[in-house]
Amino acid sequence: MANKSNKQEREWKEMLSVFSDPRTLRTAWRAVGSAILRNPASKPVIRYNKEGDETYDSMVEGYTYQRLRQDILAITGGQDREPTELEMILACQAVKARTDTSAATFVRDTLGAKPVDESKVDQTVNAFESLSDEELELLARHRAQQNSCASDDSGTLAPDSSATTIVRGGTDGNS
Repeated sequence: MANKSNKQEREWKEMLSVFSDPRTLRTAWRAVGSAILRNPASKPVIRYNKEGDETYDSMVEGYTYQRLRQDILAITGGQDREPTELEMILACQAVKARTDTSAATFVRDTLGAKPVDESKVDQTVNAFESLSDEELELLARHRAQQNSCASDDSGTLAPDSSATTIVRGGTDGNS
């Protein structure tokens, strides 16, 4: 680091700080990954197995690369460009998904169709399930009494309501 300028050393320390701080680590790696995946994909290199035959993965990669090039030409109206790394990854996984369950799972999850894990879903709890019949009846009477009091307070009583006495409360069942 002795040969680095002040600016280079500062930038190096800033980079180390960003990648060591838990608050910025995820964002920094996401930015690096996105930059890498936006680069043009390298042309497929043919790989052979020990019998001298092209491997399945090599064939998938070559087929996908050629197909993506054709799709890009068709979509862009003749403007030629190399497929990006991300396009190659998704397209290769889509081709492999025809015969490979893990590739199909990757494609499904990437497209946002991942099934919800029922064990992690918050269950709605009914607050009344734990109440006994007596408690439910008492609650119903209390609510009915509140509703009648609310209608009394809203001015629906007769003009001589000042002489009326309302008894509230009581849990003996005679209210």
